[in-house]
Amino acid sequence: MVFTNYGAQALIWRLGSALGSVYVDTFAVGSGSGTALIGNTTLVNEFSRIQITGSPDFTTARKVTFTADFASTTLSGTQILEFGLFQSGPANIGSTWQREGFGSIVFDGTSELQIISTIEAIPG
Repeated sequence: MVFTNYGAQALIWRLGSALGSVYVDTFAVGSGSGTALIGNTTLVNEFSRIQITGSPDFTTARKVTFTADFASTTLSGTQILEFGLFQSGPANIGSTWQREGFGSIVFDGTSELQIISTIEAIPG
């Protein structure tokens, strides 16, 4: 069976579009550490969740890019080690679409954070 170019594009449109109730629209950051695994359903230690900034970007074929802007006041005094993309709405705990862990970033109230994440569907 072959997953076609159109199938890959349609999947990407579905990930970022409010068609039905299952789509990506929320970013979260956390201070938990640990390996990002395929079975992750939450962040290890989530402490802030926000809606994506603006609309998803579909300008590149078979890709969707999501952006989140966290204010300096939201992050003041925190240490971030992970972020994730989640299904539509803050109430959907356990609906992790993507989880990334990285080295520590400490915020002192003078810096903002912008996260840009792109998902690509590869036909084949």
